[in-house]
Amino acid sequence: MSLPLNQDVLIESPSLRTSALSNLDEERAEVVLAKAKAIVFALWNGEGWATVEQLAQYFQSSQPAIKHIYSRNSKEFRDNETRKLTGKDLSDARSKLGLASRTAQARVFSPLGTLRIAMLLTESEIAAQVRTIILELVAGVPNITPKVDTPTAPVPALPPVEQRLQTLVEAMRTLAELTGGRLNPYMEQHFQDFAANLLAQHNQQALSGSKEKWLGVVNFAESELGKKVPLSGSHYRGHLGTWVRTFYPQLGERQEMRLVNGTQQPVYVYACHDPIVAAGLTKAIEEFFAHSNPTAALRSAGAFATKKPQVIVKS
Repeated sequence: MSLPLNQDVLIESPSLRTSALSNLDEERAEVVLAKAKAIVFALWNGEGWATVEQLAQYFQSSQPAIKHIYSRNSKEFRDNETRKLTGKDLSDARSKLGLASRTAQARVFSPLGTLRIAMLLTESEIAAQVRTIILELVAGVPNITPKVDTPTAPVPALPPVEQRLQTLVEAMRTLAELTGGRLNPYMEQHFQDFAANLLAQHNQQALSGSKEKWLGVVNFAESELGKKVPLSGSHYRGHLGTWVRTFYPQLGERQEMRLVNGTQQPVYVYACHDPIVAAGLTKAIEEFFAHSNPTAALRSAGAFATKKPQVIVKS
């Protein structure tokens, strides 16, 4: 099954960025960059490198913006994507990279590292063009994947549960700092519910060894499609679930007891391990967000007039 991708997916998902780069080598990375705009990497120690100043010129951005992108995402960059030059390395590379004599240290990026910068830099038209080219390549992975012994190409996957929980904790800590230590109670409860459900799903799979993947429609939209489902407004998460149950009832009506707002409640879940169900959910979600007034469409279809009997499966 092939799910639709957009530029937001690359901007927001470290795992998908790394997966996209894993299908490219340095030579192909230069080809991708050259399609958007001409760029020349200086050859040093048999490899091509570019300075922060060169990247700023290429992306029509500023050096502080490039440095900020790297600083916030430095753990994501691999050794073959960037290097910090000091001492003898800096002396050897100074003339080839065009560095000023007073430079005490320099951060340089390979073609692959430059692609990662492009996937993170939002305020650049050149970077947006590069992301579009990368997405076109991802859509045709079989054409660009190097030959390997195994018959199947690597499939992008979510990070391990521990890493996702760590990211969630860091996000809560950052948000608390920005708001003076006082989180909106509803937002705080949402974070707690997400963490609890993530652990419950992981523990259930670990115990049963099941490869089945049952997700709520909001979870599927956000984790599998990279959609941000709002908490309010005409396209809010409650109406998304009603949309699927109203217009795509064939996708299933199973419910499980899950933690929502601090209490156990029945939640509709779908067999996302089934390609047909996953494709149907994808179509339903795309139609929901493309509709100008889904609330009116649901009301016209009588979605709010009656309630279907619950079919609850205890988790």
